[in-house]
Amino acid sequence: MKRLGLIVALTVLLAVGLRATSLGPDLSYIRAGTDVATATKSIGNGSAVLDLRYATDEAAAAPLFTAIKSAPANPQRILIVLLSPETSLGLRARLAGLSRILTVGRAATDFKTDIVVTTSSEADRRAFDALVAGTPPEKLMIENADKPRFDESTLVKEHATGIAAEHPTPSKTEADAPEKPLVDAVLQRAVHIHRGLVALRKI
Repeated sequence: MKRLGLIVALTVLLAVGLRATSLGPDLSYIRAGTDVATATKSIGNGSAVLDLRYATDEAAAAPLFTAIKSAPANPQRILIVLLSPETSLGLRARLAGLSRILTVGRAATDFKTDIVVTTSSEADRRAFDALVAGTPPEKLMIENADKPRFDESTLVKEHATGIAAEHPTPSKTEADAPEKPLVDAVLQRAVHIHRGLVALRKI
């Protein structure tokens, strides 16, 4: 029932489009290969994002599960686990015995995460590889700053008069436009979820 309540709350949060630009001090990011001491410290400090998207070596991920099981109970902590179709079946099975977790990831034919993120396998892999290479997580969660935005007063005026205002158009051609920044849609969604749950005082 508790997980159901969290998922219902998340449905509302995702509809309003919360933003986040970094994991912040109250949310740690750890992935397979992290040693027990580091993982225990991260999880002991509060909520955490566990990235198992491309974890196929169950031995390398074992310290994460050891840290989770040894961490003291904390009703204010939630573990958001990032998965992908490439995550090993054994690791997915081990998640079933954990409490206060939410899974996030791309859709797969043989399993379904609590929250499904629509992104390509190529984009997801590139984002994960960037994290492994040392790219700061906040660099992979930047919103499109070049997207035209219209303020609320302009929209209200349009609605009242029925006359569309002259909206700004991009000055550059498609060919001249800079390459879009790499965005980790799955990690971004996890951060949005955490921020929303904090705002709703669910954690």
